[in-house]
Amino acid sequence: MSYAAAMAAGLQALLSPSVIALLVVGMLAGTFVGVIPGLGGAVLLTMLLPFLYGMNVTQGLALMVAAHASIYFAGSITAILLNTPGAPESAPTTIDGYAMTRQGKAARALGISAAATTLGGWIGFVALIGVIPLMLQLITVLKPPEFLLLAILAVVLVSQLHSGSLTKGLLSGAFGFMMAFVGYDPITGVQRFSFNLLSLYNGFNIVVVALGLFAMSEMFSLYAARRALAEGATLSLSQQPGARVLDGVRDVFTHPWLVLRSAAVGVLVGVVPGVGGIAGNFISYGQAVRTSRHPERFGTGTPEGIIAPESSSLSKEASSFIPTLALGIPSTVGTAVMLGALQILGVAPGPSMLTTNLPFVFTIAWTLAITSLLASVIGLALAPWLARITLLPGPVLVPFVYVLAMLGAYAATTDLLEVAAVIGFGIVGLLMQRLGYSLPGAIIGFILGGVVQNNLYLTERLGGWRFVTQPLADVLVLVILIVLVAPFLQRRLQRRRTMRDGEALAATTAAAATAVSEKNIAPGPLSTLELIVDLVWVAFTAAYTIAAWGYPPAAGLVPLSFGIAALTLACLQLAGHFIAPLRRLTHPPRSRLISGIVPAGRHSGESAANAAADRRLLAAIAWAVALVGAIYLVGYAIALPAFMLAYFLFGYPSGWKTAAGSAIAIWLLTYPVLELGLGVNLFGGVVFGG
Repeated sequence: MSYAAAMAAGLQALLSPSVIALLVVGMLAGTFVGVIPGLGGAVLLTMLLPFLYGMNVTQGLALMVAAHASIYFAGSITAILLNTPGAPESAPTTIDGYAMTRQGKAARALGISAAATTLGGWIGFVALIGVIPLMLQLITVLKPPEFLLLAILAVVLVSQLHSGSLTKGLLSGAFGFMMAFVGYDPITGVQRFSFNLLSLYNGFNIVVVALGLFAMSEMFSLYAARRALAEGATLSLSQQPGARVLDGVRDVFTHPWLVLRSAAVGVLVGVVPGVGGIAGNFISYGQAVRTSRHPERFGTGTPEGIIAPESSSLSKEASSFIPTLALGIPSTVGTAVMLGALQILGVAPGPSMLTTNLPFVFTIAWTLAITSLLASVIGLALAPWLARITLLPGPVLVPFVYVLAMLGAYAATTDLLEVAAVIGFGIVGLLMQRLGYSLPGAIIGFILGGVVQNNLYLTERLGGWRFVTQPLADVLVLVILIVLVAPFLQRRLQRRRTMRDGEALAATTAAAATAVSEKNIAPGPLSTLELIVDLVWVAFTAAYTIAAWGYPPAAGLVPLSFGIAALTLACLQLAGHFIAPLRRLTHPPRSRLISGIVPAGRHSGESAANAAADRRLLAAIAWAVALVGAIYLVGYAIALPAFMLAYFLFGYPSGWKTAAGSAIAIWLLTYPVLELGLGVNLFGGVVFGG
């Protein structure tokens, strides 16, 4: 099929009524979730994965891409109105956006964000469809060693940019890889790490892992916080001249070069794994400040301070699809989950995606372009009401996400053991998040496990270590090494720059203080919880490596290689508790510890508050376990409404009306809609015969 014909076919596929309906559903879901601080796109996309079963490719792509694309303007709504970004990418928008709100120009700021996001999305759309022919040429050059190294590079980049230390980032990616190798080996058919459990013969389902790491871990934290998602602020939108939505749209069109530059920055950083996301928007904001004739205006409510980050929001997401579709290497967490969606839909990214499945690429591109416009229009119309969602207490959302996660996991696997595994991955995700590990690194490692497995096996069979004689492979190895050592080189350069600026005394004093501090705490572990977790890392990776050693060579090659690497990292992480110089690799000074671990010098009141938060965390996990237990005993149709009643009466007391209304709504979703309407055969419980 020709390039033009594929482009037309991709657009035509979106004209089906069912596809249009799913596009609208995805867009509304993204707009709703986008305004809720803390949830973000990863949680929404993982919640949508189970619904892809039974959809055709176009329907599934329309739902997922529309949800993904509509989050970014929605995130700017609360960033502007409440100084609380709905999505992390919207953080730079708060700087000038909220300043305009305080000046009574909230509507104008929203108009700027809507127009800039849409134009940036269309520039990203042009970049995506323009680069496809070049990617067709590139993929003919890449061989198994290059695909292997690209996958490892993606995980290293993302893990390092979202973790508290070098070892924690690498361990996060290694954990994802190790979980991906559970189940039968695709080369030999040998069962690995399944422990004779039928549920694990096919490994962990992407839906289960993603729901646990992102959705459940976030719900545990929300329940523990027991506060509104955002603090209150004025939500009215002025219609005075100079403060209207149309005034904001006009601002964008009077700064065309800023829009183009910022969108171009987004396109460039979007194709590099791990660099997009928050970094892309901050880079765009920074270049706007540096190139402005009036940099002093930034931070005071200048339109340029909103145009720059919002122009890059969707352009970077569009360009992040380039390596995802052409190479199967995701650049962001969102595209990593999209890669999982493609697996569910039965579409393999890579060469076949750009040849036999080229119309699907254009379906994604057209969906991004259409959604970028419609989501901004709908978001503007609903902005005052959407912003009020963030004034709800976080625990109100928890039971609904619990229920949807349990329904989604069972719909994807029809296995209660995998449903229970969602809680296990949720606990792992909670600990990783609070101790400075990288959840994006873990999920990208899991999704790319198949790519690494196949290409490592092929590399070993076709030539072994001879791949290091190939120039492109050498370049990729060099880039990986640079990524690993770059943070340490950057610190050295910063110290030298500080010395040159005449602050040698301050630097020497700080270094001496650090040395004294390290010396004082060197003899013992940094915290009890971290020590326990690091001991578990060593035990887990050692057991994993021993088990992998027992498999036949062809089946054990990949898990053994990564098991040894992970065991080495785990031992290094544990040693950091007792060897002070290693802490630059393992435990940086500002490691994010789980609530309740109180550093020296905290007040007793703070200790009590943290202890209470810890108890609520345990209660949140207990509620999730109770829900799975109830499902096992009496089935979904009874357990889910009963859980809602109990939660709103005892877990987060909200009165009989809220409890009864929530229970009825969930029962209607479970039995009349899913079981009777859609024919989903939900588990009936052991009491009633399964």
